[in-house]
Amino acid sequence: MKATYLIPLVLLGIWNCKQEDKKSTSGPISIEIEKPRKQSQEMESIAQYLGISLSDSVDIESQFHCWTINENENVANVDVSNAINLFKKISKTGKSDVYPIFGTKTGKEVLVIMSNQGFGGNIRGVFLIDKSSLEIKKVEFDHVAESEGYGAAITLSTFESQFEGTKVNFSTNTYGLKQNGKIIISGSKLVDGVSGATITSRLTVEMINDNLKKYKVFFE
Repeated sequence: MKATYLIPLVLLGIWNCKQEDKKSTSGPISIEIEKPRKQSQEMESIAQYLGISLSDSVDIESQFHCWTINENENVANVDVSNAINLFKKISKTGKSDVYPIFGTKTGKEVLVIMSNQGFGGNIRGVFLIDKSSLEIKKVEFDHVAESEGYGAAITLSTFESQFEGTKVNFSTNTYGLKQNGKIIISGSKLVDGVSGATITSRLTVEMINDNLKKYKVFFE
């Protein structure tokens, strides 16, 4: 008789176990994995300038140390997003009362941007400068509407490379300009202007000299 009552109980226990197994394997568990945030083109470009890794495992923003300098030459710390917005504004309009300075937490080089009105529109320069030696390590120019074959040639490496390897001189012009055999601007290092683009060459060198002097308070 006891065996008769035990059989249903055993079967009920087996059925319950199967139901528990079904619950535990009812479907795949969904886990959301946060995708790395895509950085702006400007941030990636500046990061490459400063030697910051662009791998997905690195939080690029945390690697930056940024400042601003205004027209009164007051320097202030600023977060990287605000610095990038200023960089974008200057790249687009060529105008700003405040300019960003980009560096890293541990690096010895900083990146500065400068602008001026060119012959056909805004011209801009980006400079990588060693904070301790004041040596200009890398230079890139850009423009809005300089003439092709003339003023637009400021973006060529043959022109840009003339400005590299020079030490910033805050007491006088860092760069002088020679155009068609004549010295147009006197300075510590003489560079050759773009052939047929005297105005653009002069405005570019004036932009550099004037802006570098403004950064003196930051490098002191």
